[in-house]
Amino acid sequence: MHSSTVSKMEVEPILCSVPQGCQMISIGTQGMYDLIGAGLVRAVKRGTRTLLVVESLRAYAAKLETDYPAKVAPPRKRTPQRLREAEAQAS
Repeated sequence: MHSSTVSKMEVEPILCSVPQGCQMISIGTQGMYDLIGAGLVRAVKRGTRTLLVVESLRAYAAKLETDYPAKVAPPRKRTPQRLREAEAQAS
C-alpha cells in the first residue's frame, strides 16, 4: 500500500490563532486585538475561537515596512578604549 502524499506536502496556513499571529509579528495579545479592532488585520470566528487571516498579517507587516522604514544611525567613530587609555598614560 502507498503512503499518503498529503502528509509529505508543505501546506501554507490560511488561518492562525491569535497567539500564533502575535508570535508572527512580535506583538502582544492586546496589541493584536487593537489591530483587529482598527481593521488592520482580518479575523474570523470559528465557534468561540478567533482565527486570523495570515495574508492580512503579511499585508500589515509589508505596510509597516513601507510606512515606517527603520532609521538606523551610522556607527560612531570612536577610538577603542585601550588606545584612549594608552594615550592618556603617555601624556
